[in-house]
Parts: sequence; C-alpha cells; structure tokens
Amino acid sequence: MIFGILLYYFSSITPVSNYLLSPLEKEYSSLTVEDIQVADKAVLLLGGSEADILRGSEVLRISHLRNHEVKIIISGTDPLLPTSEEALGVKRFFVSRGLKEENIIIEGQSRNTWENIRNVKEIVEDKPFFLVTSSYHMKRAMREFEKVEASPIPAPTDFKIKTEKYNALDFFPDAQNLRNSDLAVHEYLGILWYAVKY
Repeated sequence: MIFGILLYYFSSITPVSNYLLSPLEKEYSSLTVEDIQVADKAVLLLGGSEADILRGSEVLRISHLRNHEVKIIISGTDPLLPTSEEALGVKRFFVSRGLKEENIIIEGQSRNTWENIRNVKEIVEDKPFFLVTSSYHMKRAMREFEKVEASPIPAPTDFKIKTEKYNALDFFPDAQNLRNSDLAVHEYLGILWYAVKY
C-alpha cells in the first residue's frame, strides 16, 4: 500500500512527469517556416480525439504556409473499435477549414504504429513527407519509419512538459501529470517492444 501511494504521488507531480517526458520531447523541435518548403505531403498519425485536434492544427499550419499545396494522409484507426470514423472526423475538420477534399487521403487500416509505418510507406514511397504526431510519440515513429527507409521530416506537436519554473503547486498530485507519466511509460515500453520484436 505504501509503495502504491508513493508511486501515485511521484507519478502525479510535475518534476517527475517532466523528467519522464523530457527525453522523448526534446529530441525533435517544432518545424520552422523554412522547413515547410521541403515536402508537399503530410502524414498525420491518429492518437485519440484530444491529440487529433492538436495534431490536426499542425497539419493546418503546414498547409497554410504552403498555400494549401500539401497532400494530407490521415493514418490509423481505433484498434478497440475498428468501425470508428475517427479519420473521417479529422477529414471533416480539415475540409471545414478550407482544405480541398481531394487532397486528403484516409489510410484507415492501421491499428498501431507498426502498421502505420508499413501502410503509409506504400503511399509515400521514398518521397519526403512531414510526419505529424505528438512530440512524445515522435521518437518511436521516426525510428520505425527509418527502418523501412522512408523519408519523414519530424513535425512534432502537442508538447506536454512544463518549461516554466516550478512552483509549490507542481509538487501536489495532479491528474494531468499522472496522464503524462502514463504516456511516457507507454512510449518507453513501446520503443523497447518494437526493438525486440521488429
């Protein structure tokens, strides 16, 4: 019981969640305006409703800076609910904000990152593309794309670490910190699993 309480406490305070997320989020920085001209395709890896909005916003930024010339590939589906219309919802989000429907491709078969990489590679082949996913997931996604000799340009979004100075409240348990710690541990386990299995 004591171990469980301590684990809950340390996992839900800002310094610990930052410590866990930092190696994942600091490896790749945000795209610069100069980077935008390098490719004309953007791949968005779905990651749940909250993350999809933030990832979609980065795709919109890329599209606007390229004068809407970018082709968008939305990849993924909910493995627990294969019939979900998550990708269609993101497509509607883009169309409602002025993107051309014919410039949006849905790759709705992938249930995990490994399948994302293989299915997207068939579409983009060896051409460069912007890879849009949450910053904490970028490390694993980049590693897997590099294994299949794809040419991703990291466009991380949804940064979660706190960059301001800590204050007293950061040492009190917080549900978002607990969520962030969980995301970080999930990614570390995913990186380890993919290294062993693939």
